[in-house]
Amino acid sequence: MKILYFKMKNAFKFTLVLVLFSTVGISQQVSDKNWTLIHERTATWCPYCGTWGWEMKDQILSKYTNSNVIYMAVHHSGDLTNSTADEFGNNFSGTGQPIFYVDGVNVNVNSGNISQKMSETQLEIDFKESTSVIAGVGLDATLGSVSKTLNVKAKVEFLNDVEGGDYYLGLYLMEDVQNIQAERSGLQLHKNVLRQSLLPTTFGNALKSGAIAKGTSFTVNASALNISIPREKLKIVGIIWAKVNGKYLFFNANQVNVAIPAASSDEMIPIKEFNVFQSENGSVNIDLKNIKPATNTFLNVLDLSGKIISTQMVKSEDFGNIIEITGKFKQGMHIITLIGPNDQLSRKILLK
Repeated sequence: MKILYFKMKNAFKFTLVLVLFSTVGISQQVSDKNWTLIHERTATWCPYCGTWGWEMKDQILSKYTNSNVIYMAVHHSGDLTNSTADEFGNNFSGTGQPIFYVDGVNVNVNSGNISQKMSETQLEIDFKESTSVIAGVGLDATLGSVSKTLNVKAKVEFLNDVEGGDYYLGLYLMEDVQNIQAERSGLQLHKNVLRQSLLPTTFGNALKSGAIAKGTSFTVNASALNISIPREKLKIVGIIWAKVNGKYLFFNANQVNVAIPAASSDEMIPIKEFNVFQSENGSVNIDLKNIKPATNTFLNVLDLSGKIISTQMVKSEDFGNIIEITGKFKQGMHIITLIGPNDQLSRKILLK
């Protein structure tokens, strides 16, 4: 696995189309560590996932609680599957379950070699700790106790030059879930279940293609509405992917718990009217003249199914003005949602 990791970090020397990206300033502490992602292809009906697969998972969670290691349960089938988990799992080779992947590589665990595979995984982690970090991720995640809106801010910074590549950032919501599991009696606590991508696509937003200079940074903001799950059961994972020949290869990551917004009562959005209208060029205009300034405020454009089409942070200078959201919006009814630390407002608009 050491050789594979080295090649992945240094082989991206081709140039593709440049993708423009949001550059809103945020203050997340970017991790300067090489993280390891251990994800499990699993299913609630799978007998082996409830026996030796469960043992392997428990050893991972116990050993790496305070390490730069992320464990993610990716349910490709059964009670806890979802479209994000399905697409995520299909990116990697292998059929059946359970399968344990270390940084995307199937390490071929079975009932008789758990100790050996745990030792091999530790060797990979130790090797990465001694390897220069090329790019790191900083994350900040909050869940409003009133609005039930999850807001995530992420920053990617390249800590060394790269000669080329095609880089993406994915943001994912994981949840601790009580559910049945084959070969285990009663409800079981399924830790770190991959629930959804917080961005429109499973493998996230394109950062840049081609050479990237040391010190270059990119930011992504995302939000999810109506999250009724207690924040203590949630984790946010940010993963940098390098896309090669149509596949997404793990590059680096970070993980954070979800916090309460650090907002005072005067930061709440007052329940007042705000107007939305469409300009002649097709853009959506938001009138914020009657909205009191608030920190950590986002504007989302959603279709009627609830899918977020566009999201952006509201800057301090935007309050009291009309701001424009550009994009290729389809015709039909849409919902514009203004989300603050402790409140949110929504308006419908028929786009032509």
